Amino acid sequence: MNKGIKEWVKGHPIEAFFLLGIAICFGTLFPGIYLLPHDAGLFGVLGFCLGKLAVYSPIISGIVVTQVIQPGKRQAPFTRRLRVSLPVWIIAVVVNIASLSLTAPPSVPFIGLLVLSLPVALLPAWVFSSAYAGTDGVKDMLATLIRPKGKVVYYLVALLTFPVIHIVGSMITNVIDGTTLFREASQGVDLTKTLVINFLFVIFFAGGINEEAGWRGFAQRRLQAKFSPIVTILILWFLMVIWHIPNDLVQYQHGGYLMVRIALYPAITILFSWIYNRTGGSIWPVAIFHASMNSMNPLMGIFPITTAGSIMLVVFAIVVVLYDRMWRVLPKDHPAVVQEATPSISSGIAA
Repeated sequence: MNKGIKEWVKGHPIEAFFLLGIAICFGTLFPGIYLLPHDAGLFGVLGFCLGKLAVYSPIISGIVVTQVIQPGKRQAPFTRRLRVSLPVWIIAVVVNIASLSLTAPPSVPFIGLLVLSLPVALLPAWVFSSAYAGTDGVKDMLATLIRPKGKVVYYLVALLTFPVIHIVGSMITNVIDGTTLFREASQGVDLTKTLVINFLFVIFFAGGINEEAGWRGFAQRRLQAKFSPIVTILILWFLMVIWHIPNDLVQYQHGGYLMVRIALYPAITILFSWIYNRTGGSIWPVAIFHASMNSMNPLMGIFPITTAGSIMLVVFAIVVVLYDRMWRVLPKDHPAVVQEATPSISSGIAA
């Protein structure tokens, strides 16, 4: 890397993190969605891999920037790193195959699912290997992937918040509308299987460790060294909305964008940041929170997002802001605040 660029990154780590993360996301997801043909051939495999690389851009960016601002050598030998990465890779391959099998046509052979899964499973394996045997700065950023922190109650809150909001919100709406409490809740075993697979898939590939290890493990810790949690949340919300643009152009082409990203996403960001701070800067509870949220998608036909559920979500977010006084800057020794100087962050953001 050019010396001048390195010096700029060292002086502007937050800006570098977001610029690199957004550049990787846009540079891989747009070609994967719009330029490559979506067939079962080589281009289809390439597009699939580019999509996975795009959603891994937050943690890729966090690791790259950390290695620039806190350079150091990996001390663990390759064999020790392999003992961590190989089991994760195998588990990730199984999870991705299971996820693909939920939507793939019956005519797609197992070998096809395996070919798609083998390369993309290297991404979570690399992250866990970095947490175990990366440079000192990277190991510090990802330490809670190996040694989780925080009270169990916050892990339960992370796991159950979105199911409760969806289910109770739907029940309230159905009672008001005079319909039955539960609609079409007859596919118990298949639905449970789908939920478990989707939950694990999000943990490994679609918002869990790939996003939260970057948004929280790198960005939130550094932002909170200078700003209060609520200001940090607003910065994260704005920049994450930008990061999601390639995905949102597809996901919300039939509407709903303003409701989700503008009305509800600030509240969701508040809750994610609150869980991260309450567990002393642990990545696992926010990864679980993300997985729990996204895993509700298969249940939308039974428990959709309702006005009542949205109100519950916003009220919950307001309560935690008031209870934790999130307008106050956290103490410098708080475990969710990075313990290193970030000299130009305030001026860089203001600019």
